[in-house]
Amino acid sequence: MQITLKTLQQQTIQIEIDPEQTVKALKEKIEAERGKDNFPVSGQKLIYAGKILQDDTPIKDYKIDEKNFVVVMVSKAKPAAPASPPVSEAPKPPVQDSGSTSTPAPATNPAPAPAPAAVPISSEEAQPEPNTAATEPQQPARYDLVPAWTTWSCDDP
Repeated sequence: MQITLKTLQQQTIQIEIDPEQTVKALKEKIEAERGKDNFPVSGQKLIYAGKILQDDTPIKDYKIDEKNFVVVMVSKAKPAAPASPPVSEAPKPPVQDSGSTSTPAPATNPAPAPAPAAVPISSEEAQPEPNTAATEPQQPARYDLVPAWTTWSCDDP
């Protein structure tokens, strides 16, 4: 039986295989034809009609039509995590020679200052002082925009 395979990069592969063989045998043929680096058996997933083909199932069980194709997805093996460089110690503060042989105390960061306590304020203090330079000119009231001679009537339909 001739099986057409397509990769995600739209490459087409033709493989001749006996339908009695398993999906694993098909994967091994793909690896043999295309190379272990590009198509390793362990990284292949074959998909036909929306189903992932299981390695131990015979190809004939999936009823693959020779006119259609099987999708080959290859997941690359994850590279081994590179050895992380040793963590360097933070630079030590210079030691002041005071003439004593005792070891200096480790430097510590000062504690953050506590938040100020809430203090009640009088209503006079709470009102901000007007700043005439920062305020915008006041907009006239809407009725100033209507001419004085205009009459309003609710009788009009």
